[in-house]
Amino acid sequence: MRLKQLTSAEVKELAKLVQEKEALQEKVSEIERKIQTLWKVGIKVPGKRAAKSQVIEKRRGPEKGSIPGRLKSSIIEALRSSGSKGLTVKELSKKLGVKVNNLYCWFYTTGKKTPGIIKLGKGLYRFEESELKKDKSIEKSLDNEQIKEAD
Repeated sequence: MRLKQLTSAEVKELAKLVQEKEALQEKVSEIERKIQTLWKVGIKVPGKRAAKSQVIEKRRGPEKGSIPGRLKSSIIEALRSSGSKGLTVKELSKKLGVKVNNLYCWFYTTGKKTPGIIKLGKGLYRFEESELKKDKSIEKSLDNEQIKEAD
């Protein structure tokens, strides 16, 4: 198709089709905006056409799990309330709403270092106040020895 050979009727038809296409594109972008408002802020709507010019707002405030010590304190409280029987990792997971693998990882790394947490068996833990007191008394005696050596 050559531009010099186009008739005025064909040009009018092309112009009409282009206008119709633009109107449809405007409707699609309006629908995408409505979908965006229905989703939570910060979540992209899946689809082929992702407008690169759209700016997605980020949520303000701390993300879930970003407050240091929150998981530790919630685990300790749950283990305290369970008593001497203790809790399994799966029970803790259901109680706290945390993924099982995240809890296994926490016990493997941080749980080892936390005084008072005792492993009773495979995936079974409890909290003992007496262990916590022993660790504090050991720390105090070490501090006293360092002070005596400094004198």
